[in-house]
Amino acid sequence: MRKLGVILMAAALLAAACGDDGPTRDPQGSIADTGAASVFSFRTGDCFDDPSGDQTEVAELSAVPCTEPHDNEIYFTFDLPDGDFPGQDSIVSSASDACLGEVFSAYVGIAYDQSALDVFPVTPTETSWAGGDRTVYCALYNLDLSKLTGSARGTGW
Repeated sequence: MRKLGVILMAAALLAAACGDDGPTRDPQGSIADTGAASVFSFRTGDCFDDPSGDQTEVAELSAVPCTEPHDNEIYFTFDLPDGDFPGQDSIVSSASDACLGEVFSAYVGIAYDQSALDVFPVTPTETSWAGGDRTVYCALYNLDLSKLTGSARGTGW
């Protein structure tokens, strides 16, 4: 994981206060319009742009149709086990390990170490964990930080 930072989800209360702030989707379930969306509304195959500035804790991300230039694409999601908050470093380490390997190659069609893409996890924070958040989103991006256009699914990038 060569990206400088990891995006952490903001408090579940913030996202809950926003209501159902999911992106607009077409009949196939793909994001249809660019716009802010709750981090909790993203799913595998969704594309989004980096937050502005140097934010690392966010409640919303800019959803982007994958057919348009975008920074990142979610290629895998999973839930961490219930229990006490294990600490941010532990979550990031576990999430980073889970985002590599077979899940990456199954989505992209090439092994991570042979790819022109890099990955990072979008993880729960201590506050969102207390609200029941356990979901990790594995996201990919171009190693050279250029925009992606189109989905990376099955491309062998």
